[in-house]
This record gives sequence, C-alpha cells and structure tokens, in this order.
Amino acid sequence: MKNYSANPVSRSFIIPVLDFSPHSPYNIKTLLSDLEGIHGEVICIFNSREVYEKLQKHPRIDKYCYNNLNAGVSRSWNIGINMAEGRCAFVLNSDIHVRPLAIEQLESYLFSLDRAVLVGPQGGHVDFQKLCLIRYYKKGTFKKPVQTDAVSGFLFAIHLERYLKHHLLFDVQFSPCFFEEWDMGLQVMQAKLKCYAVPVKDFDHKWGASQDENLSVNYFGREITRAEIMTKNKEQFVAKWLKSASCDKG
Repeated sequence: MKNYSANPVSRSFIIPVLDFSPHSPYNIKTLLSDLEGIHGEVICIFNSREVYEKLQKHPRIDKYCYNNLNAGVSRSWNIGINMAEGRCAFVLNSDIHVRPLAIEQLESYLFSLDRAVLVGPQGGHVDFQKLCLIRYYKKGTFKKPVQTDAVSGFLFAIHLERYLKHHLLFDVQFSPCFFEEWDMGLQVMQAKLKCYAVPVKDFDHKWGASQDENLSVNYFGREITRAEIMTKNKEQFVAKWLKSASCDKG
C-alpha cells in the first residue's frame, strides 16, 4: 500500500476534457484559471486532438494523458486516478467554476466523516429496484452532510487510500456515460464504506449536454445516441446488480 504520509503531493485534480464546453459559461480554460490559486497537481485526460493541441503546454497542467479517441467517463476517471499521487483526488468536470473554499471543505469532510470514501456537493438516495432517484440533494438545499447512495460526477473527492485498499474501480462497461455513479455507490456499499453529499456551495455548474435528449456521443470512433447509451447501460446495470440481488443496501 502506498505511503501517503511520505508523499509531497497532497491533492490531485483529475479533469477529463473533450471540448471547450460550448453549452456552458465555463470551460477547461476558466477551470485552469480557478486552479491557479489552489494547491495540488492537475491531471488532464484529453479525449480530443483539438483540446490537446491547444492546452498540452498549459503551465497549470502537471500531467496529462492524450487519447486519440474519446474514451468515455469511466475510463477517463480511471486513467486520472491511476496517475494521481495525492492523498485526496478531486474529479472535476471541465465545465465548472470552483473556488478554494469548496476544495478545502470537500477535503475536510472527506477525512472527517465516518468511513467516507467519496464526498461531493450533490448526491442522492436511489431506489435501485425501480432505477430512480428517491431524493436528490443539490447545492443550497441541505445544511449537514448526508450519507447517500451515490454522488454526482461533475465534482467529487476520493479518499484514495480507502478507494485503493478496497479495490474500487469505475466499471468501464458503463462507458461512455450514465450509471457509473450508481454502480460506484453500490461498490462502496459492498466495501462497507460510505458516500456523502456535503453542504459545499463555493462552486457553479450548469447542467448541459448530458441532459440533452438529442445528445450524440462519439465514443471510440462510433457515434452513439443518448437513448442507445441509456438503454444499453440500464440493461448492463440490471444484469450486474439486480438480477444477482447484490444491491441490498442493508
């Protein structure tokens, strides 16, 4: 097991990047500007040549991986986690705005809450049998940490020592996107660890392309629609968890 106490890197920021976020007022350039005033290594996972060529020499990027094809969410997160040397790894969408206090609070909650392995500013309780959210905790709607079944993937922090010790891994069968958050939540439950939504407010994120019913994703060179991805990943989620009766939260 890695000796984190001897590691000079305390934080790792993992940022998958596909484009310059045309749907949002924020993008990878504004996020890198936010991170200029926040200590920690920055790891970018470039999933397109356009962004890679423009940003590969950016002074705030410490490490990067360039994928010549879009590898999807789970694979990109796994690549970044494998490259991370921090005690705490933050996973960030490239289309968010974040302030130092948000990072400090997430880190504080991560290392103080009971058996926490993932914490994020938003998350929810899930009815896994019906495959729907029971309650979603979003920014400004709760005042104390809440243990949740999953945290939202646009911004969350990972306790890397616990994550690696318990052999957690984002399942690539849910690439390019959808259901990877719920799948991780169930992995965390099986490991007897916990996810939390925590009352952190110093960030901004606009829901964009992922909510678009007409979304189409180029994944490893194949064009796939949102409906196709949802259908396939729902079937795989059911096959993995519900049919084996392994998602008992008790």
